[in-house]
Amino acid sequence: MKRTVLAGGLVILAVGTLAMAQMMPPDGGAVPAQEQDSFFGSIDAPEPELKELLEMQAGMSKAERQAEEDYLNLDLGPDVDVSGIERVPSANDNQPYRTCEKTPEMQVNMKSPGARGNRAYRDISGYLSVTNVIATKDCTCAGKVIPHEAVTMFEDRLRDRFAVEVLEPKHTRDLYKEYDRQIEIVDAMCGKY
Repeated sequence: MKRTVLAGGLVILAVGTLAMAQMMPPDGGAVPAQEQDSFFGSIDAPEPELKELLEMQAGMSKAERQAEEDYLNLDLGPDVDVSGIERVPSANDNQPYRTCEKTPEMQVNMKSPGARGNRAYRDISGYLSVTNVIATKDCTCAGKVIPHEAVTMFEDRLRDRFAVEVLEPKHTRDLYKEYDRQIEIVDAMCGKY
């Protein structure tokens, strides 16, 4: 979700940057106000926020524009080398996780994502799912959907380890990072996780 929102914002920012780049004089100086007005007049009444963003970009220095471009080209995914990973035979039967029928407990969890402990449950389930796919080389839903009992056993161990009644996202942050890294491996083995 964060990546989708961030990517959408970056696309809007990139479009605005491209529009402003077309208006920029070759020497990199500021665009005269009358040209800005004619440019904005050619757009069907831009939103005030967009107009403000475009005006800010017009006043950016060359270094600021380069920094923005570097940011837009930033790779947000984990750095995982999957060049040596081969497709597994079950990749032909790959089923994206989003299409798999979830356990009843996961379905309830997904309907109330903000409830205490639910994020930790999903982090644990996701981690166990990608770990299982890698270990068993099973790209089907059977390899991806983890039984509720296995998730709760893992949850119990973590609660004991941290001496807490309810696991919070801070307790499962490392599991989520490992899940995010291992998705790259699963994608290389199976296709889209």
